[in-house]
Amino acid sequence: MTDNAVSSRRTYGRIAVAALCMALLSACGVHKPFELMNENYQLRPGSIAVVTGSDDEASARLVSSLTQVLKEKGTLRVMSQEEVARHVSKYPSSVKRAKELKDLDHPVWYASSEKGKIESMQAQLKTDYLFVVWGGNLYRTVTQNSRGGTSVSYSVGIVANLIEPRNKVVGYSNFGHGKSQSCCLFGKSEGDDINEMLKEAAEEMGDKFLRTANAQKAGS
Repeated sequence: MTDNAVSSRRTYGRIAVAALCMALLSACGVHKPFELMNENYQLRPGSIAVVTGSDDEASARLVSSLTQVLKEKGTLRVMSQEEVARHVSKYPSSVKRAKELKDLDHPVWYASSEKGKIESMQAQLKTDYLFVVWGGNLYRTVTQNSRGGTSVSYSVGIVANLIEPRNKVVGYSNFGHGKSQSCCLFGKSEGDDINEMLKEAAEEMGDKFLRTANAQKAGS
């Protein structure tokens, strides 16, 4: 197994048998890789840091891929994950999710008790925007067909908030992304499929953010 291939049994401990999160997202018709809180808000050119809101491996890989997408395809100044780790003490660390959402259409995903932690990260990173991403809802689904055969698929539920200094939330994400298992894996591990799924989700999320921000590089 390569360094990039992650053992699903050891690393992705949160894989569940049923894709509950994806089912809920699909049932509600929610697929928003990125949206503004206020459609009239204008994202300005500047700097951004993407941080994980949880300390699981899936979220870390998702955030790493999203950072890379924004660097490669966008015009914003994007702080690397290595820089984030140097500036923020004990990174990655969990940012607690809100138990109840005050506005389901414009969700603020983190708990009000975490405002101090968000402000501390913003003060240490000194970027115009902080993109906090939670991607730990990772699921494995096994489906049996009428002939007795089985197929395997993976899915991840992703939520995020884009935040200006002083805890001003200006954007959010709420979507799921899935991938079928490679046929017989052919030299690949289950972790490879999961990593590819996370990269695809990051690209979808990053592309929508950059289009909304009008911050795409020419030709991207």
